[in-house]
Amino acid sequence: MKILYSLLALCLISLGVTAGERKKQPKMASKSATNRVEYIIRGTVDNPDIKEMYLFDYDTRRGIDTVTVKNGQFEFKGQYSRPAYVRVENGRLYSNCILDSLVVVDFKNHRPESGSSLTEKYFGFLEADKQIGDELEQFSNELRAHGFEQPELGEIFSHLYNKLRPKFIELYIKTIMDNPNGVGEDALMKLGNFHKLSSDEWDSAYSKMPDYIKERELTKNFNDFFATVRNSQPGMPFIDFKGKTVDGKEAKLSDYVGKGKYVLIDFWASWCGPCKQEAEETLRPLYEKYKDNDKFMILGVATWDTPKRTLDALEKLKYPWPQLIDAGEAPMSLYGFNGIPMIFLIGPDGTILEREIRSQGIINAVDSIFNKE
Repeated sequence: MKILYSLLALCLISLGVTAGERKKQPKMASKSATNRVEYIIRGTVDNPDIKEMYLFDYDTRRGIDTVTVKNGQFEFKGQYSRPAYVRVENGRLYSNCILDSLVVVDFKNHRPESGSSLTEKYFGFLEADKQIGDELEQFSNELRAHGFEQPELGEIFSHLYNKLRPKFIELYIKTIMDNPNGVGEDALMKLGNFHKLSSDEWDSAYSKMPDYIKERELTKNFNDFFATVRNSQPGMPFIDFKGKTVDGKEAKLSDYVGKGKYVLIDFWASWCGPCKQEAEETLRPLYEKYKDNDKFMILGVATWDTPKRTLDALEKLKYPWPQLIDAGEAPMSLYGFNGIPMIFLIGPDGTILEREIRSQGIINAVDSIFNKE
């Protein structure tokens, strides 16, 4: 799947887990419950500096247990409210797995090495997902071997991806339906975070989910997320939020949008490599092409970043278009996206015309407007 995510992911920010949402010493989660499971998770740690390992529940975003590493070995053993999708971790060392009667984790591949019945089902799901991704990877390698380069490489790859896209979604939905357990929870995360999954696709999948999956916190979060996506689709009015200019003055998105111009909004961050690549390869040439057109502008919006880091990056990058900084995570919540770069095209009256456009798609969207005039 590496090539799929390298070409298609948008600095993925997972709804399942972020470093800032958990403590180094996790709390014990509640053990009141239904569908309880007795579990054993074992593993080997090669780093002598790691003294403890933590067990983390992706759905509740809470710690389940902490154990001490002895002679490079550790073992979690206990009961939990359900056969959850979990993460065994300490810093960058981690492995995902399902709470099962016995699991041995593999930190190199970030998955179980072996396990009992639920783990076997999990292996089947991971293999099916990998097979679809391998088809994309093989195709991409063949394109490169025949001398294809960007943007042609991306366009041809996207054509095949669009054909294979339903296979991913069908696999995730079927796995969710057949597995009211941690296997289904992982499929739920993959479905909810799937590249450009629409609100309609989510609603259709939700209608087929077993009660176990519908009761998950992840599902509730995705429901909220896709409700926001629905409110920021093309045809909907833009949603205002506050930020600052690079000079530190208070500003709002409405200071730039809905003022009679087509506005290409680039949600980006100083730490986001693909954001900078998109800006250099697509936005800067587009700016040069239309900089004298008084009906068009590009607006950068620094998202999930600190003002200092943004300003330091702008000093080096020297983007010639205006910037709205210090917006925090508000744009992500209001516009329903969890990865950047995220690029919207807004019409002169403030109506959203396009969302989630990238590379050649950005150029096509802007060119089509002015080629008609």
